[in-house]
Amino acid sequence: MKLYTECHWDGWDRIVDMTVEKSDSLTKYIKDESIYKILLHEKGEIRLIKDGVTFDIRKPSLILLSHKDKVSFETLKKGSNITLYMKPSVIRDEFTLEKIDANAFKEMFGQTIYQDYVLVSDFTEIEELKDRIYELSLNEVGKIKSLMNSVDKELTAQYDGFWPCRSRSYLMELLFYIANMNFHRDAGADTVSSDDEIYSRIVEYLSEHISENITLERVTGDFNINRNKLNELFLSKTSKTCLNYLAELRLDMAKIILSKTQIPIGEVSERVGYPDQNYFTKVFKKQVDMTPSQYRKKEYSCR
Repeated sequence: MKLYTECHWDGWDRIVDMTVEKSDSLTKYIKDESIYKILLHEKGEIRLIKDGVTFDIRKPSLILLSHKDKVSFETLKKGSNITLYMKPSVIRDEFTLEKIDANAFKEMFGQTIYQDYVLVSDFTEIEELKDRIYELSLNEVGKIKSLMNSVDKELTAQYDGFWPCRSRSYLMELLFYIANMNFHRDAGADTVSSDDEIYSRIVEYLSEHISENITLERVTGDFNINRNKLNELFLSKTSKTCLNYLAELRLDMAKIILSKTQIPIGEVSERVGYPDQNYFTKVFKKQVDMTPSQYRKKEYSCR
């Protein structure tokens, strides 16, 4: 198995350093020391051993493995695993393994390159493997599985000339989702109040349904919470109303896709929950002070 994807088209020599493996048990490529692994363990039982420490994983979980993780493994009970193999340079050419290891981007606060680095920082900045194993809710499993399948579909089918960028866009969305998921988990790690619990559930819900039509009525109905309480909750946690939080989440995702791909702006608009491209452009310009096209021209770094 090649841990990269070659273009199937005659006359194209494009290679994307990313591929997806689906299996009922772990394979030897989990031990590969040249690439990052995003492992979604959906069913079954697996065992990972690193530095003499054993991790038996029975529940649906997400595991992030870097190129430096020297792990042994065993499939205790066959089930369902999806592994996305990727080099960090897929996100940005500068992100070679050597530079990542040297922490070349860690202190570049306020710069676009650092914002991109945040998407992969968990692989290298979290040293302990136990802190890179995340038990997932069924909704989180569904979202992550859907994005990994979208990456796989683009890499395999290669329907049009956008397949390299589109597959990367789904990877970006996956990493953005994981980073957002982990941020809110860490923020609420020491608290167990009912408000914290419902806030976490709603944040998870917004991330999972970012491309859909989400209204206050939908949120308040699905979570049996009144509008005032909902906004009070979000204002206390984020200094934003629920819909303002959602709008910012969507714009952050749009910026990532725009700056890393050349897929049509109308497609970006739909991916982040704005089926009307003109309205998306209006909202984007109001918040960013430039149109999506202008932002892409300024920030685009797809190679």
